[in-house]
Amino acid sequence: MMRQLRLRSLVFACAGLIALGIAGCGTGVSPEASVPAKLTVSPSRGVVMGGQQPVGGVTLQLYQAGTTGYGSAATPLGPTAQTTAGGNFNLPSYTCAAGSQVYLVGTGGQPIAATMSSPAVTNNNLALMVGLGTCGGTDLNNFINVNELTTVASVWALAPFMTGIANIGSSSTNAAGLANAFAAINEVVNTANGTTPGPALPTGATLPTTEINTLGDILEQCINSGGGAEGDGSACGNLFKYAPNAAGTVYPTDTITAVMNIAQSPGRNVPNLNRLRSASPVFQPALDVNSPPSDWTIAITYTGGGLNAPTSIAADASGDVWVTNSGNSSVTELNPAGAALSGSSGFTAGGIINSPSAIAIDTSGNVWVANKGNNTLAELYSGGSGTLYSSNGLSTPSSIAIDGSGNIWVANSGANPVSAFTSSGSALAGSPYSGAGTSAPVSVAVTPR
Repeated sequence: MMRQLRLRSLVFACAGLIALGIAGCGTGVSPEASVPAKLTVSPSRGVVMGGQQPVGGVTLQLYQAGTTGYGSAATPLGPTAQTTAGGNFNLPSYTCAAGSQVYLVGTGGQPIAATMSSPAVTNNNLALMVGLGTCGGTDLNNFINVNELTTVASVWALAPFMTGIANIGSSSTNAAGLANAFAAINEVVNTANGTTPGPALPTGATLPTTEINTLGDILEQCINSGGGAEGDGSACGNLFKYAPNAAGTVYPTDTITAVMNIAQSPGRNVPNLNRLRSASPVFQPALDVNSPPSDWTIAITYTGGGLNAPTSIAADASGDVWVTNSGNSSVTELNPAGAALSGSSGFTAGGIINSPSAIAIDTSGNVWVANKGNNTLAELYSGGSGTLYSSNGLSTPSSIAIDGSGNIWVANSGANPVSAFTSSGSALAGSPYSGAGTSAPVSVAVTPR
């Protein structure tokens, strides 16, 4: 199962991969929720690195992610700080809203290569970041390493919620989704030492480390330079040339915006970008300069929880991911971090799951599964128990949708009807439905009204 760190939606591939630009499933809190309490966070310390070299003179600013929409303005937290010549910094204490998401950005500074000139050159295009997580969480008190790999991990995880350095946020109704995205950063990178993988990567999950290192190496060439502009032939200029915005009309002037553009358009200029890394890459192993990936999607591959020939996927309000497995007639549940909640064999609900083909989740959190193996519909409850429903026209059911009243609609590829059930599992009046040219339907959807 694979989580892509670039998309706004959760997409499932039958090879068993979850695409997670989502890290963002969840409904969060409502706009009417009370104003959260403020927490004072103790001072933190850390280091800013360009590759394996410290960067002095970097200006550091903490931000609290916005809550008024995707890409909404983040709130600066406390005064700025600056790194010493050795790249070290101490952040002052600051106040943030309990439950909000916090990140750190470093801009400018004098890389080692730039300090060798006289006078020393400041790289005004340098921008690095690290997502620190929830206000009041333990990660905010750890030693913080800010480098190219923390930037890659943070930007790819937060790209669906991001329009710029100071514009990372979500709507107030998707606080859980934004929190899940920040949590994904700690799966990819260790924010305390700037290396991959992160401490939160679940057992059995794997990262495309070589691709992540290569992105870090591409970024490093600009970071450890005197800067530049698109088209000027410099390391930064070349990076900016191949990383315009989605429309291809505006070129970045800082490295965070450049990697954000790459994350949001991962299939563009891939070979050209791949050739930008040094002949002696800092982060290894790295991709061969003549063997680029198909795109710059970063993914985490998950196993366990009973995954076996998966066929369909759904996400619940808390961000848990549910997968039907035709290979062992089970349902897998993974938490937003990819850890299995369904045991090594998945949920079988006492054997009522039979070659499942589709899955949907109602507003009460109940999981509905179409069983093409025995022409039934199963309803799963918390803990994996369930109830089986049959008849009502069910014939090789292939798809499920749930309307605003909680009614369950099932397309039957083995016959012409569309079956409809109430939330209690009874046949809806007039069901099954046929006619209007319906013939062996394979998919069903419900309009918003």
